[in-house]
Amino acid sequence: MYPRTHPGALTKTTRPTLASVLAREQLFSVLDERQHASVLWVWGPPGSGKTTLVASYLESRELDSHWYQLDSGDSDVATFFYFMGLAVTRARGRPSGSPPLYTSEYRRDLGAFSRHYFQSLYASLELPFALVLDNYQEVSPQSAFHSAILDAVAELPPHGCIIVISRSEPPASMVRLRANQAMQMLGWNDLRLLREESDAIVKLWGADIDEAGLGQIYEKTQGWAAGLILMLDQAAATGTTTALPVASAPQLIFDYLAGEVFQKFDHATRQLLLMTAFLPQVTESMAIELTGEPAAGDILARLHRGNYYVSMRSGSTGPVYAYHPLFREFLVTRACETFLDSKGQRLRRRSAALMEAEGMVDDAVDLLNQNQDWMESKRLVLEHATEMLHHGRADTLEYWIDEFPESILEQDPWLQYWRASCRFLTSQRESRLLYEEAFALFASMETEDREGLLLTCAGAMDSIIHELDDFSLLDRWIEDAGRLLSSTEWQSRKSGPTEAEARATVSLFISLVLRQPHHPEIKQWSERARKLCGRLRETMSRMSAQLLVAINLNYTGQFSQAKELVTEMRAMFESPDVPPLALTILKDIEAMYYMLNADRDACLEAVYEGIEIAESSGVDAWTTHLLSNGVGGALGAGDLDTAEELIVKMREGSREIRRLDLCNLHYYSAWLDMLREDYVAAHRELKTALRLATETGCPFYVMLCRTAMAQVLAVLGDERRAASQLRRVHEGAREIDNPLFEFMSLMVYAHSAFEHGRERSALNSLRYALGVGREHGFKHFLWWQPAMMAKLCVRALQAGIEVEYVKDLIRQRNLMPDEPPLEVEEWPWPFQIRAFGRFEILRDGKPMGFFAKLQGKPMELLKALVGFGGDDIQEFKLAESIWPRIDGDYAQRSLTTTLHRLRKNLGIDQVVALRNGRLALDPRFCWLDLRAFEELTRKIDSCLKSAGSSVSMECVNRLRERLLELYRGPFMASEGDDPRYVGLRERLRNKFERCVGELARYFETAGEWELAVDCYIRSLEVDELAEAFYRRLMLCYRELGRQAEAVDVYNTCKRVFNAE
Repeated sequence: MYPRTHPGALTKTTRPTLASVLAREQLFSVLDERQHASVLWVWGPPGSGKTTLVASYLESRELDSHWYQLDSGDSDVATFFYFMGLAVTRARGRPSGSPPLYTSEYRRDLGAFSRHYFQSLYASLELPFALVLDNYQEVSPQSAFHSAILDAVAELPPHGCIIVISRSEPPASMVRLRANQAMQMLGWNDLRLLREESDAIVKLWGADIDEAGLGQIYEKTQGWAAGLILMLDQAAATGTTTALPVASAPQLIFDYLAGEVFQKFDHATRQLLLMTAFLPQVTESMAIELTGEPAAGDILARLHRGNYYVSMRSGSTGPVYAYHPLFREFLVTRACETFLDSKGQRLRRRSAALMEAEGMVDDAVDLLNQNQDWMESKRLVLEHATEMLHHGRADTLEYWIDEFPESILEQDPWLQYWRASCRFLTSQRESRLLYEEAFALFASMETEDREGLLLTCAGAMDSIIHELDDFSLLDRWIEDAGRLLSSTEWQSRKSGPTEAEARATVSLFISLVLRQPHHPEIKQWSERARKLCGRLRETMSRMSAQLLVAINLNYTGQFSQAKELVTEMRAMFESPDVPPLALTILKDIEAMYYMLNADRDACLEAVYEGIEIAESSGVDAWTTHLLSNGVGGALGAGDLDTAEELIVKMREGSREIRRLDLCNLHYYSAWLDMLREDYVAAHRELKTALRLATETGCPFYVMLCRTAMAQVLAVLGDERRAASQLRRVHEGAREIDNPLFEFMSLMVYAHSAFEHGRERSALNSLRYALGVGREHGFKHFLWWQPAMMAKLCVRALQAGIEVEYVKDLIRQRNLMPDEPPLEVEEWPWPFQIRAFGRFEILRDGKPMGFFAKLQGKPMELLKALVGFGGDDIQEFKLAESIWPRIDGDYAQRSLTTTLHRLRKNLGIDQVVALRNGRLALDPRFCWLDLRAFEELTRKIDSCLKSAGSSVSMECVNRLRERLLELYRGPFMASEGDDPRYVGLRERLRNKFERCVGELARYFETAGEWELAVDCYIRSLEVDELAEAFYRRLMLCYRELGRQAEAVDVYNTCKRVFNAE
């Protein structure tokens, strides 16, 4: 955010106040004609009246203008953006809506920032307006400033223009503007005073010169305004004029004439001019302080009124004066000749102190450095370094530091620290090396500078972390920071920890997460870091720290705390002035949280919002990480097309992304290949990802890649290597107490064990994993494989493991095996239909309460679908069945209407599928006991054929239980003798009796008479007409020696059949 006031901004951005000047109406008309262009370039030699012309034109036309006085400091484009933003803030009277600060994160894409900046700037200005850039020639030809001005031109709204005042023609980069007629020129030939204008100025000056004399003056000056004014001054002082050396440079001519005029000033005026020469702007108080002259203000005002190359701008405390560049160069040269040795040095130091007091820090540092006053310069640089970096002026700060002699730099740790900080976002490697040098200097000091040591440690760790290249470099800094922070005194201090302690604590914790997650004290550091994040004063430092804390919370499965952090950060960034990088980081944290909680839509919304912010602002430091979260969110939901689109975006930036970002790219590409069943490609991508993760030295990513590699190896048939990878992951996960990794690795291990017949080991792993998942509420993990998870959920329900949690997981993740698990009634089917015995419909496991509505034809259609088996039923067959006595076309239309009503009543259209003229109850949405019965009887047949080999009594007994649970009575019994159901009913009854009989005989053969008895009794309870079962039941009782019960069975059989 910009400060409300800044003295430097006031003088740089205020239009000069004119004394008596000639209104050049002819040139005003030319400017009127050329003002339609986006840029009006006014150029000519020094003293040709450029600034006066533009200022008087704007005043004459009462055009809303915004003046900016360029100097060499604007070669660091951040300086221009900062002071222009200050001017807008001052004009608006409030910081909200001001252009953004050009902080270091924008430097990767100056164009995007410039466009955004000027859009914001222009939106705050009233149309029509003119933006004036004075002294353009002061900016270095190599500066990025010129590129920014091209963006300023491109973003100009209609009725807005830019007026450039320069000593030279436009740079080559602006040739296209001239070719496209977007720029109009006003050059030296246009600026030369006409004879009548020269005469008018002479008269305005009050000089009494005859016609011949006027002609001589014009011949001598050739329309050069500065030369004319000086000759008039000379004539007034001496009564004569001097011939000008036409071939000489303007500065030489000016110096010659100014010298003549200067000598005619009184002593007090000459002293004031010389002693204030080093000041780029002068106020009355500054002049009095420097010269001791009480009348300094009157002298400056007189010089301004007399057009003695002294301009005036209105300041917050009074007039602010500035010497014309030509005049100031002359005065500086004279001052250096006049004030020699120590006297000159004292004058320059006092001038710098005045500039510092007035907030003109840039000018003060430049003067001190010219004076080689290194100690004062160092004090000033160190006092303002934090502010300079906050305002994005790292280049200027680094330039100041680089001007110091090497003998000073090599011995001063703080200068090295700030030098390293300047390089932080543009070159982390150089930054880290400079932090190392600074730390060594701090460590060698006789008196320990704890703050310097801590900040240097934090800076070094942050450089390594943001470089995302080699985390093994963190090891030494973890040790150093841990030692420095080991004292508990600062934790109990009433005032709380210092900024340096907070920064070092947060950096240490993140370093531990990325490099030493097994560290025994990581939990304590986690708690401290979480508390101290909010104490970091600088917004971006706080945001970056919170991002890394959030990554740790999310990837260790601490989702409730991660959600709290997201909520806190949202509240912090409700202000419209939050920097784009901070907003991008917030969106990255949101996307990561939603991705790991399986909320695809919210995840992608955060990703696209973050990308839009990054692209519009040019701040793309976290774009790759943001995209990877989007890929994870899409892949977790099975949205492979969106995932591929985002991976393509990641690849587009892969030449510039860091090693760990590249690891992410290959990891997610492998995940996509795995879901597409291209296992060879997945293995190839994962090998690269694992290599990069290992080279980066990040255990967290190594475990991620190993877990994924285990799944690929298992699919490719390499069980031994897959198990080895999983063992290493599981050991690592338990060592670092990471429940999410434990959950993930154990689920993968259980799947592999099931696939290779290790039932007991698989069930143990599954039981432990699902217990962890239930305890922490996990519903997703990276490298999610829906098919694998669906199979594991089937096995869990069959074994009764964490049934409610598993059912919730199935519902939330829409899991379904390739073959619907018809035999698993516990599976949370949206619909269940029971047709054996009493007809019943369940929704989410509960009887539906809409039976009253679902009557008539919709109910008849549903029963018909069930009665025909539920699969692949031709429409005409259903229509004939329900409307047997009406026309075929009408019956077809009636079926269409009834189908619509049925779907509406059920609430899910997909339950009843219609494809190619055939209807079915979709097995993914609707469990049908008929289907489960058919599947179960096939299993019973297969099992009994294998009896005596590997089939266990326990397995056969489970099948018996399931069969007797499913067959609750005759199929569609409530429909009586309806011919649509009679045939299938009899077939199913016969199949039931056959299966029960075979199972019972299996038990008889095995000597399990009690189980055989249970088979016969329970089957007779649902179908008392199975005569053979009475006979077999009596035989079983006889074998058990229970004669009385055998007699009871006989009597019951006799009574049933007599009743028939």
